[in-house]
Amino acid sequence: MGGANGRRPTVVVLTALQVEYEAVRRHLEDVHEVALPQGTLVDVGRVPGLDWEVALAETGPTNTRAALVTQPTIEYFDAEAVFFVGVAGALKDDVHLGDVVVARKVYGYHGGRESVDGFQARPDAWEPAYDIDQLVRSARRNEPWAFLSPNTPSAATPRVHFEPIASGDVLIGSRDSETARRIRSHYNDAVAVDMESQGVTHAARMHRAVRALSVRGISDFAGPGKAASDAAGSQETASRHAAAFALRVLRDLRPAGRPAQRRPQGPAVVVVAGPDRDSGPTAWDSRPTVEVEGQQYLLYEGSGDLLDESRDGDVVRRQAVARVVSDRDSRGSYAWLRQVEWARPRPGPGRVDPLAALEKEAGLCRAFRGPAVVQLARRGNTATLALAWPADPKLGRPVRTLDELLPAASSPTDPLRLWSIVRGIAEVAHVLERLAGENLSHRALRPTAIVMNRPHMVLRDFGLAAVGPRPGENPGPYQAPEQRYGSGLRPGPATDVYQLGALLHQALAGHIPDPGYPGLTPANAPASVPDSLVHVVGSALRQDPGARPGVRAFRLALLAAARELSSFPPTQR
Repeated sequence: MGGANGRRPTVVVLTALQVEYEAVRRHLEDVHEVALPQGTLVDVGRVPGLDWEVALAETGPTNTRAALVTQPTIEYFDAEAVFFVGVAGALKDDVHLGDVVVARKVYGYHGGRESVDGFQARPDAWEPAYDIDQLVRSARRNEPWAFLSPNTPSAATPRVHFEPIASGDVLIGSRDSETARRIRSHYNDAVAVDMESQGVTHAARMHRAVRALSVRGISDFAGPGKAASDAAGSQETASRHAAAFALRVLRDLRPAGRPAQRRPQGPAVVVVAGPDRDSGPTAWDSRPTVEVEGQQYLLYEGSGDLLDESRDGDVVRRQAVARVVSDRDSRGSYAWLRQVEWARPRPGPGRVDPLAALEKEAGLCRAFRGPAVVQLARRGNTATLALAWPADPKLGRPVRTLDELLPAASSPTDPLRLWSIVRGIAEVAHVLERLAGENLSHRALRPTAIVMNRPHMVLRDFGLAAVGPRPGENPGPYQAPEQRYGSGLRPGPATDVYQLGALLHQALAGHIPDPGYPGLTPANAPASVPDSLVHVVGSALRQDPGARPGVRAFRLALLAAARELSSFPPTQR
């Protein structure tokens, strides 16, 4: 299931105890229960702001039970990742109740040989993949408790330890027990002990592409005081902290790249629902034409999100570049066709009406001289908006997007192309400046959102301007820090500056700026790039929205940089 047929990629989250399960479950929305063929009951839902479907199951204690549940659950959901989230006992005095231990290594401490000479360890160890290792370290440095409610009672901010865990099927009731002494002797770098991590990681090994991680909150000290700690609520606190940090790591985990699904030859299609249709959303590629209130459209194949269908709860969104084929006055022209279907409209306080939002965007386009509105239609629970898409008169096709102009990975762009990008982004910023004057912002800028209507660049739509900011909006590589779930900051015009800065960084360095990446400096930028451009990009990418330049100041700085770039000799450009 994970990511196939347009679905969200799936992460399996396993817990051993009900208290651990509930700590994860409270983060999920749109939950439904799935019964696996073996009888395991799994709650499937999503976390707002995360581009993952979460399959949550309770295994019960012991490594054997954990492995028996992990294996079929990964296979059933075609999961890309598996996280085990729960509690553990501390083995070191510097690890405190409520702290979180993420397994840098999992030891199966029963592995060994018993003889007259005593116990000889035969270590069985597992380590997370390198990309997971780096995500844990990054999450520990940057907003580790973004998913922990600010009202959560806690005596002190918990610490995150990225250290080895010992795992076996014995519940350790004393640090002076034989098992505890054996762990200290043979696995003396382990800082915590549990009864499930080895089983989960063994099962995950059977799926080479599945990334695994064990995240444990400390609920006791692996000794006789366990019952008293549990009675005082230590398991609830530890489970809550482990769930919060696991989601923080998952927030930055990107789904593995998968080949695009092959489509049949010829154009793909979207069909607009009529008022009486109740059979569910129509697939984009089900018919050769689209008809909206008598207007017909023919869809073009597109890369990225230029041909896309997605679901967010009970809302289905479809979008594509289309050719207008029935209107005599606009025959041969093109449109950016977007459709929203609200399967079960449930208006209420704080509930965004996605149909009204599409209508509001049409009004913004008219008011702020955005893309021309070709058609706006609403019928029943479906709304459709078609915005003008420029045509290439020489090639007889819709013009391309900025995605075609940006360089390949790790390959900075040439000076002439860079000049075109800088000047074009400055033109786009002019429209965003008008929005900012009314405290509105696009907040979903990416390469395919900017259309190259040479010699100019224009916006294909107004993104999220018609809806208020919400945590976790615009997931993906161009998401600004303030858009992340739990940031505590409100997205706005400064978000547009950040996203334009990310596009320029990609043009200069050949890649999107990574979280925590120090960015370009005049010392490491290409020699053909003026220092002024490097500085303006760096200022746009500041983590604090208040430290970034305003949209107008950013635009003027780009125009100055474009003039500086244009002074290069033609042979260099």
